Amino acid sequence: MKRNTILAVIAILLLAFYYNVWLLLLLVVIPVGYFAIKYMEKREPPRVTFANTEEVELKYGEPDDLVVLDASRANELSALILFYTAQDIMVVAGEELKISDMISVMPKNMATPYTVDEYAIIITTKNPQRSAIHLRVGYDGGLAREIAEQIYSHCKLTGDGILESPSD
Repeated sequence: MKRNTILAVIAILLLAFYYNVWLLLLLVVIPVGYFAIKYMEKREPPRVTFANTEEVELKYGEPDDLVVLDASRANELSALILFYTAQDIMVVAGEELKISDMISVMPKNMATPYTVDEYAIIITTKNPQRSAIHLRVGYDGGLAREIAEQIYSHCKLTGDGILESPSD
């Protein structure tokens, strides 16, 4: 293994001298860039995710409010949004997010010319790891608008951002 690595480095150096000395710079820049990217990935905070509602209730207690996205799956965490306004936390599809990071909430018809019109709620946030969240809510546009309004009613308006109304 070491022999192959040494031969590869020697071959690269010979090619760099033969073609252009500037290629030697790439031998320095590429590994530095690679390790810088790996270092930044390690510094990202891990996402807090939950498997079921019991885990969420053990950590935060009873939710202040609950929004059901799909009544047929009301016992699954992926079909619920739990709000904890005192802690500024909402659990969306099993993932913990800050309520104050929310930028906009809107219902959207996700239909294509070849499919039936399924609606989704799109939540945009200031969180760079999770800038847009798409939540499927079914085939009823009125229900999608009501769910968007329920989510909108829980948001705290901050001075640095304006939350867009779902009716806009």
